[in-house]
Amino acid sequence: MSIATDAAREARPKQVRRIITLVLWLNLGVLAVKIVVWLLSGALSVLAESMHSTLDAANNVFALAIARLAARGPDDDHPYGHGKFETLGALALVGLLSVTVVELLRQAYSRFFSGEVTAIEVTPVALGLLALSLVAGIVVSRYEVAAGRRLGSELLLADAAHTRADVLATGAVLVGLVAVRAGYPTADPITTALVACVIGYTGWGIVREIVPVLVDERAVDPLRIESLTCEIEGVHSAYAVRSRGRPGEIFAELTIAVDPALNVAESHAIADAVEVRLTGELSAREVVVHVEPAE
Repeated sequence: MSIATDAAREARPKQVRRIITLVLWLNLGVLAVKIVVWLLSGALSVLAESMHSTLDAANNVFALAIARLAARGPDDDHPYGHGKFETLGALALVGLLSVTVVELLRQAYSRFFSGEVTAIEVTPVALGLLALSLVAGIVVSRYEVAAGRRLGSELLLADAAHTRADVLATGAVLVGLVAVRAGYPTADPITTALVACVIGYTGWGIVREIVPVLVDERAVDPLRIESLTCEIEGVHSAYAVRSRGRPGEIFAELTIAVDPALNVAESHAIADAVEVRLTGELSAREVVVHVEPAE
């Protein structure tokens, strides 16, 4: 593995924490705008969005702690490192999303049948501020997705998915408030219920992405690993291929067959070449190669 690759991997946790910190401040700004809109309008859907943005900020604080923990290197108790703590953090974010969904549905049901929808007052200023928060959310989400893909961070991608759900929900709320202003007050609790559904769907998408990592589902197609390995001079065949992890944190293990006439040093050199090749091609953290004589 090259020195540059090692340096990039060591710098990754700091970059993740720096991005999360920036997103936290941006989310706090969006939250402040939504609180002002809620005070101006009294709309339940805006209050729900304020709760969602509060959860966004809380998630960022939580994610900072998880990212710091996940950055620790291997130790005696965790020989494969602490990378899965980041995946567990993403799963915890889904749990918080679930709480938000239940609370939003409960309040929407209560507001719809209580007759309180008539208390809503939507002003042009409130609509303008909400539109501003929508644009800010789009910018934050795209920035975090790009950073998450570049760094291979599940935590950033999960948090970006949450922010993206917030953007969709904000757009729905904005449409709902326009409908309320047009004389349809029941649009507020209906929009709130739609927001809850969007959040729930986003949470399910996160679960589908992180569960394979938690249960050690194969990370790379064995045929690809075998193909890359057999391109190395001296390798007769490759088998018993296993892999797990997530992009940037992949662990792979395989056995190669070499000419039985080779001495230990020559066989070891071929294994080293395979490890270097696969580590670079797969962006893997570690590749273990076992050597056996070819039949």
